[in-house]
Amino acid sequence: MDNIQFGRFVAQLRKEQNLTQKELAERLHVTDKAVSKWETGKGFPDLKLLEPLAQELGVSLVELLQGERTPSPTLTKEEAGQAAVQAMEQSQKNTARRYLKLFRWLLTGIGVWCLLSCLPWGTILLAQILPSTSIGVIGGADGPTQIYVSASDTAFPPQFYLLTQLAALIVCIVLAVQVWRLERRLK
Repeated sequence: MDNIQFGRFVAQLRKEQNLTQKELAERLHVTDKAVSKWETGKGFPDLKLLEPLAQELGVSLVELLQGERTPSPTLTKEEAGQAAVQAMEQSQKNTARRYLKLFRWLLTGIGVWCLLSCLPWGTILLAQILPSTSIGVIGGADGPTQIYVSASDTAFPPQFYLLTQLAALIVCIVLAVQVWRLERRLK
């Protein structure tokens, strides 16, 4: 099943019914952006929405999954099974893409946090958020100067913390790029 063909078919049927994307979305209890994504081939409806979508558009589920009207909407068991498998695979891809996107944003946030904690002006911001930080920053003629204060209860030198933050930043960048590549492959 091709998302583009499916989307064109949904758009054609919606227009035949004289419905706007917003009206169709309201009937299915989704957003009009979701309907737009379906019609442009950038998304695919959840499996639970396929039957109500077919009913609203006035076609059989088989015709909807095939992306075209058929004179006889009956399929062999093999064709019906294949159409159902394709729909399930498409739905699983969409779900996987959503989770990968969420994971990528999480990695990006952690990476930004690590970057800010490594930079002199970033530590000023972090010191305001977390007042118990053991990093001091004072102003100088050439800009802010970062001072790491070592308390007697710390087991590692301040450079260790800076290096671990830089290492975490590099790991986040590498992982975010890999997740982004996975997202692109699933499209």
